[in-house]
Amino acid sequence: MVTKNAARRLAPLMLGGLYLLAGCHGTGRVEVAALDFRSIDPPAPHVARVDVDRCYWWTDASGQVWIAMQCDKPVALGVERFVFQLSLVLDSPPAGRARNYLVNKRELRAAARLGPAQSRFVSLAGIVALYRGPGDRLRGSFRLQVAREVQKLLGGWSQPSRHLMMGTFEAVYDEERGRDIALATEADEWKRDETSVVKPSPSNPTLPVKPR
Repeated sequence: MVTKNAARRLAPLMLGGLYLLAGCHGTGRVEVAALDFRSIDPPAPHVARVDVDRCYWWTDASGQVWIAMQCDKPVALGVERFVFQLSLVLDSPPAGRARNYLVNKRELRAAARLGPAQSRFVSLAGIVALYRGPGDRLRGSFRLQVAREVQKLLGGWSQPSRHLMMGTFEAVYDEERGRDIALATEADEWKRDETSVVKPSPSNPTLPVKPR
């Protein structure tokens, strides 16, 4: 039997072990806000936040650095799951301590699913910063303007709407797990092809088309 004094002594070690276990998969946080320039009241400004429980990085054969992150958790009493996946592809990793990257249409792909409802995102412009961390890790932050599309109930996607996406992350090196996430963000013909990206309409920059 473990005494109370022994339990107190073991508690920090157990917490440290849990921290190291969580650290094996990386962490992050992403915030998304609609950029509605037509009105602000109503609706009230709203920021959606996603806590990422997995974040990986690797480099491909051409020397580009990839970042892939994911949140996968049950919601609605465990009946459904919320899945958010995001990938970034950037120029070569920082040669020194840190590096900034300007973002255009190719760098970010993301997708969010809750039951049958799906949204997907593509970058339009912005900036990403990467910092070399200890233990072969990369820390980073980003502030991007993105286009969001919502899947319609009867098939197809809504007109893109403009959003602001911001985030911070700490990625561990794992090419195999990271590539699985990156491939998921490029599904449904959402590959990194700039010619296939449609810019949001300036006449309706934010509101997605709701399923009828």
